[in-house]
Amino acid sequence: MARVNRCPPAEVATMMGLGLRGASADVRPPLFGVRSDDVVRRSVFAATGVSDERVDAMHLSVFEGGPLSVSAVLAAGRARRPSEGREWAAVHGSRACPCCLLVSGGVWQLWWKLSCAAVCPEHRVVLLDRCPSCGWVLRWGGERPRVVPAQWVRPPTCCANSVRGRPCSQWLPAVRVSRADGGTVEAQRRWLDVACGRVRPGLGGVEVAAGEWFAALRACVILLRLGLPRVLGRLPDVPGWCARVLLEERVERGAHGGRFGWGPASARAAASFLTVVMPLLAAEDMRELSRRLAPLVRTAADEGCLAARPLARLAVPEVFAEAVAAQVPVGRSARSPWEKGSSR
Repeated sequence: MARVNRCPPAEVATMMGLGLRGASADVRPPLFGVRSDDVVRRSVFAATGVSDERVDAMHLSVFEGGPLSVSAVLAAGRARRPSEGREWAAVHGSRACPCCLLVSGGVWQLWWKLSCAAVCPEHRVVLLDRCPSCGWVLRWGGERPRVVPAQWVRPPTCCANSVRGRPCSQWLPAVRVSRADGGTVEAQRRWLDVACGRVRPGLGGVEVAAGEWFAALRACVILLRLGLPRVLGRLPDVPGWCARVLLEERVERGAHGGRFGWGPASARAAASFLTVVMPLLAAEDMRELSRRLAPLVRTAADEGCLAARPLARLAVPEVFAEAVAAQVPVGRSARSPWEKGSSR
């Protein structure tokens, strides 16, 4: 609507009655873009005729119970914590496929805001994280972070992050991005099928809830980080580019122990994790699942970090917990983080 009417996005949002004032006048409230309410639905319907269902589908809450917890994202916003790390979703910024932006005329897909958004399955390219001109995370706001532009028109195909008081003019469809590995594209497709509720996920031959499946995926990501670099020599067929990116990402996330549980730091990091982890979770029975998880579990045990707190906090399904427990070395002090009696 802002583009059609040639006015700033904040002006349109204000006229529609959407609340844009958070803790301060220039910061969006945590709820904005995360979950709609009756006020938002009524305002949008009155101004555009768009149904409640369509409005809800434009919010991150569509992924509730799967790749994210809306209550956790909102809690992070109230506490002013970086939800893009802890809750595996970017409330304010986004990744993007330049090819999709060109074809659609500037439609930003909702799943690009999730931390495991890595590659575009349609155009088979790695998603863009940052604008190459201004260097800021896409849709972050630049020097005025988290702010909906109120002084200039922002074409949806342009960066428009604030740089020295002006919107960045980079036309994003012109940005060259890397081709994605075929295995990563397939991994992203399977991940999206689960995230969007198109398939019922399973682990080790057992159907599990989507939230449990994503908890298992997070656990694998954490175990992989904890075992670097040694685990790379124990996992089969890890592409060289994956190994390099994983080691770089570990430096960024591993600067503080608590960040081992955060989402992938970039699209390339997300691509690496999906490439390595998705085949592990595709085991057809519990025995095969346990065998595939062995390098992650045993390396973490060798490093003395199997009981890392970010692991114990995850509500993984029983079949996954059993598969992990079966690989904990006997006679060692190491314990599975999901063993009964372990603290969370």
